[in-house]
Amino acid sequence: MRMADEQASARRPVAEVRKDFTETVNRAHYNATHTVVVRYEEPRAVIVDMAWYERACRALGEASRLGEPAAAES
Repeated sequence: MRMADEQASARRPVAEVRKDFTETVNRAHYNATHTVVVRYEEPRAVIVDMAWYERACRALGEASRLGEPAAAES
């Protein structure tokens, strides 16, 4: 198992991530690989696994910004 500071990472262009989005999400989920999404060589976003995101929120003392699904109205 990787330590938190030894995360695998990859840099991928937006177009490549768009084309292989499922693969990118699966790499984050199953391999804990962080993907830095770049456009014109400039980092635009990072895709990380949920466990890492939740640890980061706790470490920052913040609630998850994902929110809960809306309740179905009756």
